[in-house]
Amino acid sequence: MKTVTVNISFRKDLLEAIDAAAKRESRSRSELVREAARYYIDVKNSSGEVYETEIRIDGVSGGVAERAARYDTKNHSYSYADYLTWPEEERWEIIDGVPYDMSPAPSRRHQEISMALSGEFYAYLKGKPCKVYAAPFDVRMPREGEVEDKDIKTVIQPDLAVVCRQERLDDRGCKKAPDLVVEILSPYTSSKDSVKKFNLYEREGVREYWVVRPDEETVAVFKQEGNNRFGRPEMYTSEDKIKVGIFDSLTIDLKDIFA
Repeated sequence: MKTVTVNISFRKDLLEAIDAAAKRESRSRSELVREAARYYIDVKNSSGEVYETEIRIDGVSGGVAERAARYDTKNHSYSYADYLTWPEEERWEIIDGVPYDMSPAPSRRHQEISMALSGEFYAYLKGKPCKVYAAPFDVRMPREGEVEDKDIKTVIQPDLAVVCRQERLDDRGCKKAPDLVVEILSPYTSSKDSVKKFNLYEREGVREYWVVRPDEETVAVFKQEGNNRFGRPEMYTSEDKIKVGIFDSLTIDLKDIFA
């Protein structure tokens, strides 16, 4: 493992823009800077080496020290068995053998929306066979022939998962696709959630997929239309109510969710 040190300086106007973005998203300046630095390092490190990095930021009070791990995805495909050996304090997902770091922790706004949605689903599902689970909750998605832990190349942690098929639940989480999934976007995960997870959920037969954008206070709802394909998204704002497609009588008022 090699060590990389990154020194970053900011113009005053850029720091002001970062602070404004942090305020909008109820996050800290350091969180946004860490994401930018991590992305920069990942782009520059095209060799796929494992490295440890220390990020020193000029102009940011107190500075930031970050440990970032990058796995060799060019020469190795990772599995659920690998995932089980990684430190518990670190949050990772693996999609088709490629690991994705889920840090930093979700913002306060993200957590408020997650709690509000999970409360709506929990209240409706109490006493019913379907169950709702909030992250961290492991969902393994084995493809045909992937039976053992060492064979399973996809394990994710949706922000919310609703599972109605009880045979898919075990003590370690869910095995195969949930019936409904909610992902609440953050700047660091938006690309993965909007593209990679969209394709994954479509392929694996998730019946309904919600993409929540806290900054815009909007929700895009995708529903399966057969042949493992999502139809055109239904778009909702904070003034709307969503009729949950997989249930007969659950309607969620987004005014309460984004309050």
